[in-house]
Amino acid sequence: MFERVVGQESSKRILTAAVENDGISHAYLFHGPKGVGKTTMAVELAMVLNCEERNGCGVCSSCRRIKEGIFPDVKMVAPDGPSIKIGEIRELQNFIAMSSFEGRFKVGIIQDAEKLREEAANSLLKTLEEPPEDSVIILTAQNQYAVLPTIISRVQMIRFGPREIARYLVDHKSLSADQADRLAQYCGGSLGKALELYESEETKVLVEAATRVVEELTKLKPHEMIEVANTVGSERRQAVRFLELLSDILREKSLKQEFGLLFGKQYSITQIAAVLDHIEELKLYLNGYGNPQLAIEGLFIRICRM
Repeated sequence: MFERVVGQESSKRILTAAVENDGISHAYLFHGPKGVGKTTMAVELAMVLNCEERNGCGVCSSCRRIKEGIFPDVKMVAPDGPSIKIGEIRELQNFIAMSSFEGRFKVGIIQDAEKLREEAANSLLKTLEEPPEDSVIILTAQNQYAVLPTIISRVQMIRFGPREIARYLVDHKSLSADQADRLAQYCGGSLGKALELYESEETKVLVEAATRVVEELTKLKPHEMIEVANTVGSERRQAVRFLELLSDILREKSLKQEFGLLFGKQYSITQIAAVLDHIEELKLYLNGYGNPQLAIEGLFIRICRM
């Protein structure tokens, strides 16, 4: 089971034991950084629960249609713009409440559950409190703390973390444990980003620059800040990638509550949140016609003045 999910061995063990012992929960929250396989695992679990061979074979009619998103007893909900609205949750509730058409389980998958609007989250609670028989709801989220506590208390939480990605890099890419740990951390636990970094010299340069900024920005002299901005802001695409990496590193440290020495001095969680918001604004600005080098220099100045 779950062979197509890379790494995440602890999650696989938990879910395999639940399937084999008829202990599937009515609701799960798969939480962890972007790109670590949460949605992939949710789809794989839906396949296992409805597979004609009962093992998530990937080749039977049910498994193939689940992968293609056309199986009648599996429904996916994702944010429509910046949020998940109550209408989408009501559609999912009606879907879950109906008897299965041909599968053994009705499965609803809610991506980015931290983007549930308050009224949508409160509506979902009713289904989580009184789940229909033979139904499973799987939520995914990057930050479990952004999900309503009342939802958290009604689901089984399963953590998807970068250490599983590090183990994969050691086993399959011949990296040392230290190299793999750093790579997984820089990439927020995303295997796709880790492999990109492993294979791309340009991305390595950008990661080194982002790491230097996070560790010592406020200690750099003005000409050194300009040199970094020149390196990462030579073109718009490169600058956006740098901002994404910088955001990933900051978010990973925030999840671990490592606020003490960011950028070379003491910053509060509120200040880091403001930096992350500004990074998102800059990414939108650079997708237009903004000057990438000046945008990066402005970000550095703004951080130093906080």
